[in-house]
Amino acid sequence: MKTNRERPAKGSLRRSLGEIWKSEPQSLAMAFGLGALEALIPLLASLLSSLFVDGLEAGRAFGELAALALTGAALLFLLNAAMGKLNRCGLPHTEYCNDLVEWKFCEKNMKMDYAHAEGPEAAALRSKIENDYNWGCGAYFMIPQFQRCCAGVVGSVCALALLLPVFAQGNVWLHWSTPVFAALVAGAVFCSVRSEARMGRKREELKNRFDAKTSRANYLMNRGVTYREGKDIRIYGAQPMIRRALRESEQNRMAAAESRLDCRAGILDGALSGLLLGGAYLFIVLRALDGALTAGSVVLFAAAVYRFSESLKTLSKSWNEIRMNARRMESSFDWLSLPDTMENGGEPVRKEEARGVIELRGVSYSYPGTSTPALSDVSLRIEPGKKIAVVGRNGSGKTTLVKLLCRLYDPDAGEVLLGGKDVRRYDYDEYLHQFSVVFQDFQLLALSLGQNVAGAEAYDAARVTDCLQKAGLGERVRRMQKGLDTPLYRSLDEDGVEVSGGEAQKIALARALYKDAPIVVLDEPTAALDPVSEHEVYNGFRELVGDKTAIFISHRLSSCRFCDEILVFDEGRLVQHGSHDELVADGDGLYHAMWQAQAQYYAEDRGLFA
Repeated sequence: MKTNRERPAKGSLRRSLGEIWKSEPQSLAMAFGLGALEALIPLLASLLSSLFVDGLEAGRAFGELAALALTGAALLFLLNAAMGKLNRCGLPHTEYCNDLVEWKFCEKNMKMDYAHAEGPEAAALRSKIENDYNWGCGAYFMIPQFQRCCAGVVGSVCALALLLPVFAQGNVWLHWSTPVFAALVAGAVFCSVRSEARMGRKREELKNRFDAKTSRANYLMNRGVTYREGKDIRIYGAQPMIRRALRESEQNRMAAAESRLDCRAGILDGALSGLLLGGAYLFIVLRALDGALTAGSVVLFAAAVYRFSESLKTLSKSWNEIRMNARRMESSFDWLSLPDTMENGGEPVRKEEARGVIELRGVSYSYPGTSTPALSDVSLRIEPGKKIAVVGRNGSGKTTLVKLLCRLYDPDAGEVLLGGKDVRRYDYDEYLHQFSVVFQDFQLLALSLGQNVAGAEAYDAARVTDCLQKAGLGERVRRMQKGLDTPLYRSLDEDGVEVSGGEAQKIALARALYKDAPIVVLDEPTAALDPVSEHEVYNGFRELVGDKTAIFISHRLSSCRFCDEILVFDEGRLVQHGSHDELVADGDGLYHAMWQAQAQYYAEDRGLFA
């Protein structure tokens, strides 16, 4: 995959503008209209002034001059009114377009293969996207830059059109000042454009040089002020490190370097503009003294030269900016281009298949960028309706097994079957609907309690309440003033409730119950619960899941006794399976060793877990 620096700038710009056009074509149309009006209105005012001065010089009647003045005023009024309307309407379209483009990235995040989203390539690309957006990119920046480009093009073309009649006169070129002035204009324009292009390249070089160093500072600055990291930052005294990141941020150095570049560019621009305008006025005076220019032409010529110069500088600067923006947007387009490789067979999951046997045959899987397999040649069979516990040391492959069963990953070797069919034959979304899962690293959203349980905007309030009651959160919900409408966390609502880790885990458990899928997977579902709540969950486990197939992952072996079968994993392999009593009786097995290591805690907790 080509990097931003390797990819042709024209291709980046074409793709960026193309995406904006596909998302919201009105935003570019309005930007073009605004740019054209910004360039035309000053030139039109100068042209009307020129005609009025020439009319006075020629001694035209008062009525003619009054009609010209009124017509010009009316025309300028209409154009300014149109520009005002476009300005007011254009901003919402720009913001809407920016939202539409960013929604494509959100949609990709939700739909892309989970294995890609968790992989090292995606992680590096996410960091690159964050860095590019910190420098400034996206449709919100691209559309105003496009507008300025249009203003530069229209302004320079129209100014040149007003200048051409002066130089079209045959005797103009016979005067020595004309070629000198033409050379001055050409030289000033060339130097200005070249200077701006050079500044653009230097800004890009600075950005590329500081890119890698800025990520750390941005991370520390963003994390240093958030609520969730705030406790650890205060307890462990990390404030000086974050303050140093703010003070010594490479982005600050970049800003200082850019400021020096802009200062030099400003001095050069000022000198060139002064030279060009001074030469223009000298040329006008000489030609007027020779009688080659009327008074109105002098006014028009001076204004046209100035607008021509300013339009070219605007075009040159905005062109460099829009190209840099387009390059920065390429990281987002690279994200959209990440391929989805998981097969989608398209077959529906019939009810009898969903409640059928789950089987793994010779399954192996390695995470991208790692050499040690997370699972190696695992074969197992789970009968419908059975309650299965999965145990093992940290890193033994338990959570990887869950992700393969849910088809968040596809195995590198072997196959996963449901109801006798390879799961790759099923429609992907329909297959996911067969699982209710409480992941170890589950997430709740800053939305209402009811929406978090249902995973939807509209929900059955009675069912949500029943699931929360079964999960052990009924009393807490009854104490909430807004009930199921209570927003979680304060990220989006100042009245939000900050739930504890144990309460969040109960909400996640209620969410799994509400989905009512035929297969339930609980990955360390009681890790954040107090002993009493944990005991309630274990005792009510069979009632909670009913006749569903249930897979239960836990480090606490005493909780496995209510399961029909226990699968023991070690270093990515299934090393034992059987009932609790069978595995404890095997003195040479890993389960026996783990049980003995935890036995003292079971003795202490006998009152709860007998």
